[in-house]
Amino acid sequence: MYRKMYVKFKECIGGRLRGLCDRLTPRQRAIAVIVMVSLFALVNFYMIFRAIYDIGREDARQDIIRITPLEVPDFVPADTLSDMKVREMEEFFNQFNK
Repeated sequence: MYRKMYVKFKECIGGRLRGLCDRLTPRQRAIAVIVMVSLFALVNFYMIFRAIYDIGREDARQDIIRITPLEVPDFVPADTLSDMKVREMEEFFNQFNK
């Protein structure tokens, strides 16, 4: 359904443009093309140079966000382990280092 509508719309627009272009002489067509290319080039250059100009402006500069390092709390403080538990852990890990 949508494809048929698209095709009809495309044919309608294409027919009207062909009708307008058929009335033009070759010289008028060349002038029309040159005018359209010139307008496109002017708009394109304006947008490029405006963007370059905006980069250097003071009010366009953005502030740098400084992120402070996070302080991660110790979930298991070292002094909560008993001496016996520490020795067991040391023995366990030392058996793999031999």
